[in-house]
Amino acid sequence: MAINAAAIFSTLGNPNSLVPLAVKDSTGIAGMTAGSLITGKEEGKDRFIDEMGTSLIWLLGIPSLKWLYNSTVFKAFGLDAHFDPRNLEDKGVFEKIKQYAPTDDVRKSIEKVEKKEKLFKNTVSTRFVFSTALTIIGYIMLTKFKQKYTDKQIRQNLIDEYNKKKAENETKENNLTDSDNPAKDVSNPTFKGIGPMVEYFAFSPVRNMWILEGAITATRLKDSRTPQEFIGYTIKEAAAWTFLYFAGGAIQKAAEKRTKEKFGKSIELDARVIEGDELKKAFENGTVTKSLEEFPLANSSRSNLYEFLHKNPDNIVVKAAKQSDIIKMYAEPQKWYQIFKKKEYTNKIDTREFIDLKEVEGVKNKIEELYGQYKTALAKGETSEKFFEGLKKLKRKSVILNIGSCALALGVITPGIMLAKRFIFHDDTEFQTKKDIRQQLIDEGVIA
Repeated sequence: MAINAAAIFSTLGNPNSLVPLAVKDSTGIAGMTAGSLITGKEEGKDRFIDEMGTSLIWLLGIPSLKWLYNSTVFKAFGLDAHFDPRNLEDKGVFEKIKQYAPTDDVRKSIEKVEKKEKLFKNTVSTRFVFSTALTIIGYIMLTKFKQKYTDKQIRQNLIDEYNKKKAENETKENNLTDSDNPAKDVSNPTFKGIGPMVEYFAFSPVRNMWILEGAITATRLKDSRTPQEFIGYTIKEAAAWTFLYFAGGAIQKAAEKRTKEKFGKSIELDARVIEGDELKKAFENGTVTKSLEEFPLANSSRSNLYEFLHKNPDNIVVKAAKQSDIIKMYAEPQKWYQIFKKKEYTNKIDTREFIDLKEVEGVKNKIEELYGQYKTALAKGETSEKFFEGLKKLKRKSVILNIGSCALALGVITPGIMLAKRFIFHDDTEFQTKKDIRQQLIDEGVIA
């Protein structure tokens, strides 16, 4: 099966997708683990369990618990878990949502939500609290387990190391006593230690992660076993907040601004729109002008704009919004055993999904701006083929710059800073937890 490059760059450039976070986080896991292995096997293993376990809980916890809640609570109430409660905010739009429901079953499910609106909204809010809270509890349990496991392993390793060294020293003394040549060289091996708030957060997977990330940061700092670990987590968490959530958007905007100023091309549209044939054809045959003229004015009513999206599937703005997943299409329901089967989408809009009409208007404005740049480029002698090929390359470069910069910061620079702090500035190379456990064992008389 051919890999769709446009879809990959679209996903990596989507600020509301968890995939870019996963890519950046994976480099952080590799860098942090490698950096910790330099200071010892125990610290490297401790770091790997922490980073990998946290990543799995962080990325899969909330989606898995939401799926469980949808399959049980929503099903018990007979409510459609796919319906977005933001669709209830505008009654004019809501009537159109019912009118243009893709199937009779979907229409009935929407009408049921309308009749039980209060129950539905409360169930949605509870799902948000349930999935977020249990994921946080899961992380706290992981932290406790990891610390106890690591402490137990280090304790046993130190005891084994002490007993092994003691036995070898006794053997050495016996050999020196019994030997006819007391000056015989016996080598000694070196041992090495190895509401609005709900709406704001619940409907954006990335913002939902902010709450979880906040809990992870607080738990890591609060439960740090040593000052060494506390400082390390402070550096690590500061980098995570910066390069997982905020720097990427700033880098992308800076790249878009520079591209517009230097090359006269706007790359703000989704990669699938830029690399697809629809937009290029509309520019070349001039039908884009008609699409832009037909599109409702910004001061049109929301219900009229919503209806326009359903009645004008061939409008290039509507097509681009669908390609960008701002408008989501309806797929026939799958049985539980078809969970890994690719969904088959119809040509009808899934009215249960929320359509951000401002984003749709934003697509229209971006196409309008890009078309102006296109006409200017053609007037200067640039071909349509060259214009879109350059546009595609610039878009891809901006996404690579975004992901690459953040991955470099999380996977190389941050671990490097943490190691420099310990090796260069503080001569703090040994795992502090191991030091503390060794001293405990000495105090207990287990080792000397």
